[in-house]
Amino acid sequence: MAWERWVGGLAAGLGLLAWSLSFSLPKAEGPGPELFPRVLGTVLVLGGFYMVWARPQAHPRIPKRAWPRVALFLLLFVLAPLLLPRLGVVSTTALVAGTGAFLAGEGWLKALLVALSLGLLTQWVFVRLLGVPA
Repeated sequence: MAWERWVGGLAAGLGLLAWSLSFSLPKAEGPGPELFPRVLGTVLVLGGFYMVWARPQAHPRIPKRAWPRVALFLLLFVLAPLLLPRLGVVSTTALVAGTGAFLAGEGWLKALLVALSLGLLTQWVFVRLLGVPA
């Protein structure tokens, strides 16, 4: 069995777990604390089922010259929780997404568009809809 299928099964299982745990969260009028685990659970279940049933594809090896970019992105991803109190959720999301796109080999313009798009999406979903402090 391909590794993709194992990962897909794990993702689907985690999604089902997130769904089941969301029922124990307090209910609120409108979007409440149970919304995010259910959205995340749905994405994990759908993505996991896709990985289980899709044909495995051959993945090229990561070239040695790309490892510094991978390490830099992982460092930024690990440090992101430390940036949250200083920059806020919108700016941190935009920074990590834009930097990740750039380190993945996208040009400056695409990286900037990714940062702007995810920053606006975060602003709308978390700040406007869910009331998370920016």
